Amino acid sequence: MWVTSPRLVSANYHQTKDTKQESIINLTLNDLKENNFLKISAANGFVGNIKLNGRNIKKIVANNTQIPLANILKKGKNILEIAGVYKSTGFPFQVELLGPNIQLSQSSGGSKNIKQILVIYVDENNIILDDENE
Repeated sequence: MWVTSPRLVSANYHQTKDTKQESIINLTLNDLKENNFLKISAANGFVGNIKLNGRNIKKIVANNTQIPLANILKKGKNILEIAGVYKSTGFPFQVELLGPNIQLSQSSGGSKNIKQILVIYVDENNIILDDENE
């Protein structure tokens, strides 16, 4: 499931064995000058990895992880993937992209394999891109 909006994106809570959520976000180079970050929150029991454009950038073994985005995103298409196994204790697994001009939240509940993908387009002039226009 994915939802697109230039500034506010939200994905719904799911109760299945495996969860895959995808969101598309559009940012400008000026947006990256602001304090934008990726925040991952879980109770106990999440083990996984964060990949950017297919490359591992961080292993997650903690309850809360926060990564600033300014230095890791490039102009054009960026695929940020959070994947792992969550053994829930009743609290949802949540991924947020937060900043002055954007708010994204994806959450999943239950014990399952998690895969959350953020496709982030960064452009100079806030031109909304999609796969047809790349």
